[in-house]
Amino acid sequence: MVAVGPNNGSIIFHTLMYVLNQSILQDESSYSYYYMRIGKETNAKKCYGIYGCFELSSPWTSENRPVSLFPSELNEIEPNYFLYTRKIRNNPILINVNDFEYVENSGIQPNKPTYIITHGYIEGGSIQWIFEIGQDILDQEDANIIVVDWHGGSSPPYTQAVANTRLIGSMTAHLLHDIAQAANSKSLDHVYCIGHSLGAHLCGYVGYTLQDEFNLTLGRITGLDPAEPHFSKTGRPVRLDRSAAKYVDIIHTDASQFIRGNLGISESIGHVDYFPNGGTNQPGCDKGLAHFLNAENGSLLRGVKSYLGCNHLRAHQIFLDSIKPKCTYLTISCTSMQDFIAGKCWDCGVNGEKCIRFGYHGRKHYKKLYGNGMNQSLNQYFITGSEAPYCRGHYRITVKIADNKVSQEHGGEIGQLIFTLHSSSDGRGHKSAPVGFVSGFYVPGGFYVKVVATDEIKLIKAIELEWRYNSTLFNPLTWRFFSTPKIFLSKVTVESLESGQRLMVCPKEERPLINGISQLLIPSYC
Repeated sequence: MVAVGPNNGSIIFHTLMYVLNQSILQDESSYSYYYMRIGKETNAKKCYGIYGCFELSSPWTSENRPVSLFPSELNEIEPNYFLYTRKIRNNPILINVNDFEYVENSGIQPNKPTYIITHGYIEGGSIQWIFEIGQDILDQEDANIIVVDWHGGSSPPYTQAVANTRLIGSMTAHLLHDIAQAANSKSLDHVYCIGHSLGAHLCGYVGYTLQDEFNLTLGRITGLDPAEPHFSKTGRPVRLDRSAAKYVDIIHTDASQFIRGNLGISESIGHVDYFPNGGTNQPGCDKGLAHFLNAENGSLLRGVKSYLGCNHLRAHQIFLDSIKPKCTYLTISCTSMQDFIAGKCWDCGVNGEKCIRFGYHGRKHYKKLYGNGMNQSLNQYFITGSEAPYCRGHYRITVKIADNKVSQEHGGEIGQLIFTLHSSSDGRGHKSAPVGFVSGFYVPGGFYVKVVATDEIKLIKAIELEWRYNSTLFNPLTWRFFSTPKIFLSKVTVESLESGQRLMVCPKEERPLINGISQLLIPSYC
């Protein structure tokens, strides 16, 4: 058996994508009606009854989108709409859109909040994450949950699935228009579309069709790591854009170039774009294939899918986590993840305009900012854990190494500080999980700053600190034959992003931190 490590993921992924897309490399003549390459012009269009006519000319075919297809026929895609409400949580009703009175007959409650949830490539509406998001939303509010199942059109080749989202987006817009008519409403502020990967752009097509055909505007769209291939460096009407709804938020978890094995778009395309952990490499996704096989109870297919798509799938996992969060899920505007980790972005602004809650509850924060006249696009950063619950509290920690005579005589040390936050000054109350600080060379008089994430402690009263000395055989500067590895601290300052608390603590009687022995630091020792 060949071992598969995390560095092989991109190679395996591209091999699978090559196999899945071989049908697109057939002779061009086999696509005489559906296929157009860049550089060719055509006035051809294909119509799908009330759902409109579709073209392949610019902007649908361009340098950044070299192949464009017409959508498949509806009887090939087999789209279905399933309705969940609090009364029918486990046995959804199939909405028969061919029934002239389907809004009334299906049990849709037109005036109540309505959520459209749709899957992406090589998926279907029965996938577990969609069900879980719907159930958690119903726990929060009395709503209509409408699942868009277009599994018949999400299969390879990828280019055909891309094309099919245009038709399903139009069809879904017509459904929402019918619901609005049943309620005699001219507003869709209460309608919210949530889509993963290709499904995110499908939500965009829903929004554009509602605007262009019915003069209606969706209330909100959340794009869960919108797909990058065929959408990067394009704009409206090709991809999801902030103009598709009154509020568009994007969650980037696999945001890089497709050629590197990433699936999500890296461009900021919403009112708010979230970049958890930098938006590219998610915690826990660097584990080997065996871990994912075990997590999927030995299923090879699901295990390989989770392994290859770990970063991409994390978007809907952390969004689900945000519906019933274990902590605040606060994010902050910054220029990059590197600057955020370095502690350069820590000011929420006079009116809190730079700090927004992530996910399901985020619109309330944005609406408050919008009401104060703020309408700029925001790039938000935050840190998550490697598994559910993903939510973490954020802390900017500043360490000052003592510059006194004893510290100078001892000199610098190589190692890492490990922090544990305590809710009581004696260390007996609630405490956070240990979290690592800067790993490197600490010199007397030095200042070290880093943002770390761990469990959210509402009010910190003490900090437990451990020094872990790093020694290597090949670096004589780390050898300690006649002295004990230790570090002399002057003070430590911790600041909570979530609560705004700022706490300064010191070691008791200026005692040094000795390798492997933890020490409790409290304010009264300063």
